[in-house]
Amino acid sequence: MPRDRHVLHDVYVWSLVALSVVLVGRFIEWDMPLGSALAFIGLLWASSLSVINLRNTVVLMLLPIMMTPVVKYNPGATAVIAAIGSVSIQEIRILRENNSPYLFILKVLGNRASIMLCALLSGLVFHSLWPAATVDFGDVRFLAAFAIAGLSWVMLSGVIINFQILLSEPKFEAKIDPAVIIGSSRSLVPSVIMGLMAMAMYEYGGLILFTLAQLFFISNKNYTQRALVDKENAEQINLALARIIDSKDHYTGGHSERVAILARQLAEACRLPGADVDRIEYIARLHDVGKVNLPDEILSKPGRLTAEEYDAVKRHPEWGAELIRGMERIYSDRDYRAILEHHERYDGAGYPYGKKGEEISLWGRILAICDAYDAMTSERVYREALPVEAARFELKRNSGTQFDPELVDLFLSNVQE
Repeated sequence: MPRDRHVLHDVYVWSLVALSVVLVGRFIEWDMPLGSALAFIGLLWASSLSVINLRNTVVLMLLPIMMTPVVKYNPGATAVIAAIGSVSIQEIRILRENNSPYLFILKVLGNRASIMLCALLSGLVFHSLWPAATVDFGDVRFLAAFAIAGLSWVMLSGVIINFQILLSEPKFEAKIDPAVIIGSSRSLVPSVIMGLMAMAMYEYGGLILFTLAQLFFISNKNYTQRALVDKENAEQINLALARIIDSKDHYTGGHSERVAILARQLAEACRLPGADVDRIEYIARLHDVGKVNLPDEILSKPGRLTAEEYDAVKRHPEWGAELIRGMERIYSDRDYRAILEHHERYDGAGYPYGKKGEEISLWGRILAICDAYDAMTSERVYREALPVEAARFELKRNSGTQFDPELVDLFLSNVQE
């Protein structure tokens, strides 16, 4: 039966707020030095300035920082520090822009309540499993208590978020969404490991060394996040360009993706480093990007091209290379050469510059074979597709003239469609 999602949601959040206040008030005994409290809050604030939502997860430093007070101090005091430190400028700005004043206050308080409850539970779990006042990194029981405390934090967070999402739906159904719980625990292992490292810094190096170490982790996380975001943006640009290429020529739709798959297999057969294998697959999707400059009547012409039309077609490697050359932050010189040289021939009779042998880049020679093979085995507007065995024979027949003979042998013995 449909219910009022706003009423249920609000009651739920206010209940979390009330529960967190009651429980923290019940367990709090302030035993945290002021300097440590300020350091924890400051580090949490510094970390929150760069929280970035990625495709699969949200990168946070809250848990690694907070595991030290979870272990060292009273659970109630730890909960208060977590609630204060987790308030971020980004959170306030987003909530203020997208909610009424009432909902803004409710969601800010709800977020604080959620974090307080997670921190409180984590502290209670740890101290019940490890009641000793000492820290012993060599004791398996201590490490187990530490890990379970971290797990209790992320699991409770997942459950709270799960029901908050359900109560935002038009029809409430009491169920646990595994994806939400798994998403909350995705970074548990690295968070626990980083938390142990931070705990060791605090225990043996003191507050200053702990703070410096956490600032290092935070700055490294910021750099990594920016790199991941840049990579995701570049991938989206690359995929968009690849779709443009295939949509330009309906008769070769999917050609770029197939060449990319073949290029990956051949690069692996060449035993190239993993990063190079990934990259050549990535750039293979764009090997024909220069064809966007060709008129449709040339790309779709069913008969033989005129000399002028063929001259235009032969310019597409240059056009494609120049197109990506203007995006230096995404594409490198190796990418540029791979696209530019994928129609050069091993004997020097190719285009656009007539390079031969190893004057042609390895990536260009790889793409030349994969491009030709897929072209032969695909139906085109001007001819039918060749059988696989016939195409493989043509590669062997042109080995040493059109194609690098060593690469042809590797392709024939290792590459499968």
